[in-house]
Amino acid sequence: MKLIKRLISYTLIGLSFQAVAKETMTVTDHAGNQVEIMKHPKRIASLHVMSATSILLDLQAPIVGTSTYIKLPENQPYIRGGEEVFGIKFADTGYVNYGHKGSDIEQIKASKPDLIIGTVKYQSKVFDKLSAIAPTVLIKRYTSNIFDAYRDVATWVGEEAIFEERYAQYQQKINDFKNKYSEELSGKTFVYAVPRKGKAEIKIRQNSGIITQVLFDLGLSRTQFLKDNFKRDDAGDEVSSELIQSLDADWFFSTYSSESGAKVESIDIAFDDVAPGWQSALNAYKTNQFIRLNREKAYAPTFVSVDYVLNALEQRIIENRAKNF
Repeated sequence: MKLIKRLISYTLIGLSFQAVAKETMTVTDHAGNQVEIMKHPKRIASLHVMSATSILLDLQAPIVGTSTYIKLPENQPYIRGGEEVFGIKFADTGYVNYGHKGSDIEQIKASKPDLIIGTVKYQSKVFDKLSAIAPTVLIKRYTSNIFDAYRDVATWVGEEAIFEERYAQYQQKINDFKNKYSEELSGKTFVYAVPRKGKAEIKIRQNSGIITQVLFDLGLSRTQFLKDNFKRDDAGDEVSSELIQSLDADWFFSTYSSESGAKVESIDIAFDDVAPGWQSALNAYKTNQFIRLNREKAYAPTFVSVDYVLNALEQRIIENRAKNF
């Protein structure tokens, strides 16, 4: 009788282990950590708004808390990108606030997550501390293909199928756009740069969210100046505003930030400040191929942001075709 009970006990334990194995998986994050995580987490802690929370919102994943930014002039916590892209205000979510760049460890612990998503840059030093709270995976913020990070996040939260479907639709959309506007895109260059008012500098942005991903995928290429001074995988860097003419390209993109309360006109005002006469230095401005965008909408790694960038570019192309007809 004791033997039978023992065999039944071993069988139940084995079944329990099998059930756990079916519900978990081991993944390798962008820092090389091998982590056992739930296949379908129910309480996800996001420690970087633009790089992780935006993707989770796009996937409608179960977020329990997020890092936040402070939006001016309200001086209130907000979900940068989430508010601009999805219209989601932090005060209306019920999310736990982990502070800037997910630095509030105590709040993370109090929210009882079953998965924590951080970044290699900001959470590597506290990885062990976070892992003691819940399984933790880290992502790289800047990559030459932002959809690699999106795919990984989708896989970690059990939504890989949704990503693959949307990515296939994205690729078709890009191909259709390239074919439709080949005259304006084929063999053309682009620059994405932002003036730094009061500093006589211009920040070059190469791998900067959806905007640059879309432009590269459309077949636009970097200018010779960028090729000579930046590696393809570089996120970018500041250059002297005296080099404004070296930044000329067929298409020029610049952005303003909602975080600071800026408006679209702030782009031109800042360029006037750092590089007086910039309009005459940029052929893209003269040919009406200088495009101003909201940075949060254009950066957020979401498929909604894809449409925002493509629509802005398409409207300008259509406008220019009508003028030249």
